[in-house]
Amino acid sequence: MQTRTSCSIVRIGQLRAAPRGWEWASVSQTVKRPGPENRRSPNLVFVLVDQMRYMAMGCAGNGQVRTPNLDRLAAEGALFRHAVSNAPVCTPARACLLTGQYPLTHTVLTNNSMLPENVPSLGRILREHGYATGHIGKWHLAGEAFIDRTRFNRRRSGWIPPGAMRHGFDYWATHHCSHAYWNATYYRDAPEPVRIEGWEPDAQTRLAIEFIRDHAGGGPEQRKPFALVVSWGPPHTPFTAPPEFRSLYDPGRLELRPNILEPPPGFPPAPALGAAEEREKTLRDRTAWYYAAISSLDRNLGRLLDVLDAEGIGDDTLVVFTADHGELLGSHAQMYKCQPWDESVRVPLLVRFPRCIRPGMRIEAPVNLPDILPTLLGLMNVPAPADLEGEDLAPILRAEAPDPKDRAAFLLWVCSAVTWGKKWSAIDDFPGHGGPKGFIRPYRGVRTRTHTYIRDRRGPWLLFDNERDPYQMRNLIAERGAGAVPPELDTALDQWLEATGDRFEDTAYYVERIDLETGRCLYPEQLRL
Repeated sequence: MQTRTSCSIVRIGQLRAAPRGWEWASVSQTVKRPGPENRRSPNLVFVLVDQMRYMAMGCAGNGQVRTPNLDRLAAEGALFRHAVSNAPVCTPARACLLTGQYPLTHTVLTNNSMLPENVPSLGRILREHGYATGHIGKWHLAGEAFIDRTRFNRRRSGWIPPGAMRHGFDYWATHHCSHAYWNATYYRDAPEPVRIEGWEPDAQTRLAIEFIRDHAGGGPEQRKPFALVVSWGPPHTPFTAPPEFRSLYDPGRLELRPNILEPPPGFPPAPALGAAEEREKTLRDRTAWYYAAISSLDRNLGRLLDVLDAEGIGDDTLVVFTADHGELLGSHAQMYKCQPWDESVRVPLLVRFPRCIRPGMRIEAPVNLPDILPTLLGLMNVPAPADLEGEDLAPILRAEAPDPKDRAAFLLWVCSAVTWGKKWSAIDDFPGHGGPKGFIRPYRGVRTRTHTYIRDRRGPWLLFDNERDPYQMRNLIAERGAGAVPPELDTALDQWLEATGDRFEDTAYYVERIDLETGRCLYPEQLRL
């Protein structure tokens, strides 16, 4: 597979390439670097949730949702205020997270695509550097062949046999893709499912606690470092939660976002919202369930933080919390993800590592999902493979470099298709997403701290001033025409397309290069320039 050694750091007003290894222009001379006693390999607990938007946390300014442990994590570490999901749907986003690459390089273009066995990935990299690796929860990277009962998984829907498809994770308590949050199942190394009683995230957290305790024993010099991914399915649909958390939220008293039920001109509300007279009630109920699920996950995050402290390894463990993408939840009268509005693309990203991250950091620089893997490797002093495309932002977290607030993150929806049931279909025909043909369309764009700018294949499509219009209710291109686009945003997007080798072809071009039985890309060398 053809790869590039690094993408550019695209900056507004600066706009120059910055390959890996670039020396930051301003480095503090007063930062105390870790001493020899702190150079042991740190552990990693990487918590990934599905379909959680940035603004659904207390530490992000939401006074309604109860997230004391997320708030604690932000207070004890760093909160990235502008982390974005570059391709806001589960499979491509998860591939970006685990590989440090962009979709046209790792070749995971739509939901249910297959992540090739030979790409660099978090589990494989850390296992090669002496880590005990584990994955618990949702995977969603093995392709169409593992969604149903097929010859690839011995007729066990969701089972991924031991081997290269697990991408370096040795401990495995995982279902490929399931949103059955009550009385669910998962797989270990055998094709027989293991049944879970009760709420799935509670059981997954128990497994994670057992893993941490099993690997925390022994003295610091004898202990093998571990890397554990805990991948919870909620708050993804179906919106549900344990009763004790659902009782926390009265739908009638919730303050909804100002942009709810306000479709862009010419586009109808999502069918999932129901008839006009039912939409607000439907949305209030779903928001209450959404918040309840998040509060439940927050409690389980607290259980993980507590066991790290109880085992005496909190200071030696890097903890990360993020999501694959967000949830529109009625904003712009739409549901789910895919679209480039903030509710869909802006995700939580919290990082705690007491060795070198000072408490209460707030990072303003826009961050891409592929930046996360090289940043973690940088914090862990693990050499990064040359074919990672994300940038190592560890110098910012160590306070060795300034916060590059003028950065531009990349947004893309490769093609208006999604795989469901071993076939391709236009996503704007998928029940519940809503919008006429072309509403959910291929796009490329940039998200800066101040603006969101999106092109479709016809040209400029969306432009929002995120400071003056934080709910993105005024499309400046619709109001003023393409001339409203600041030239630096056009330049930044052109640089991203060049850096990622993006052809920006039509949907048919990409569909023809995917094997529908497996979801594997057949001709990866043809995806890029």
